[in-house]
Amino acid sequence: MYKDIITYTLAKDIDENHLISIASTIKETWMNQQKGFLKWEIHKNNNGGYTDIVYWNYKEDAKNAEMKMIEIPNAQDWYACYKKGSINSIKLEQVL
Repeated sequence: MYKDIITYTLAKDIDENHLISIASTIKETWMNQQKGFLKWEIHKNNNGGYTDIVYWNYKEDAKNAEMKMIEIPNAQDWYACYKKGSINSIKLEQVL
C-alpha cells in the first residue's frame, strides 16, 4: 500500500464545508476513476490546519494519477481551497 500525506491550511474565506464539498466532487468525478485509488481521508489538525491521507494500491498508481491531475474537472476550485505556500507532502510506502 502507498499513501500520500498532505498537510495544508485553508485559504482565506474558505471554510471546512466548502472544502468538503469540493473534495467530495473531485473524489466522485475523478479520484474514483483512477487506477489503484483506494480512499481519501481529510483530517482536521489540532493546530487548525488539515491533513489529507490518500491511499493507493501502489506507488505507480499514485504517480500515474498525479501526472493526470490536469484532467481534474474544475481543478481551480479545488486548488483555491489551499492557502498559498501552506501545502506540504510526504509519501509513505508500506514495508510491513
